[in-house]
Amino acid sequence: MIRPALFAVLLACGAAACAPPKRDLTVEQMSHLQKLDQLMDSLATIADPQLKKRDQKSFTDAEIAALADVGTRLQAGALHVKDFSKGPQFDALAVRLHDHAAELVDSATAKDPTKLRNTLGEIKATCKECHKKFR
Repeated sequence: MIRPALFAVLLACGAAACAPPKRDLTVEQMSHLQKLDQLMDSLATIADPQLKKRDQKSFTDAEIAALADVGTRLQAGALHVKDFSKGPQFDALAVRLHDHAAELVDSATAKDPTKLRNTLGEIKATCKECHKKFR
């Protein structure tokens, strides 16, 4: 008979082994990904919640800091996306994403809500265009 405490430990270990891989990755972690779908999943995980804020009229300091962080990670991720090139159009969209991510960091640094909204919209549009063509 398995003791309740031992059973709880075994159950926790089993659950950890079945847990999905972490997708909210740092720049360093993203740079080691070997598959495009893993990288895109990570970028979507960090960007999608922030892109939903593109219609906000104002942003808190915490939201601005989060947007700057996402911009930094999107820049790095966009550079790594090119390692999985699907041709010149794909690479051009990766460069566009990188450039908009840099604009997001600049807009966050300036704490400019209008620029933040516009840049989030441009990032969303770039993602949609790429997914439509290459997904």
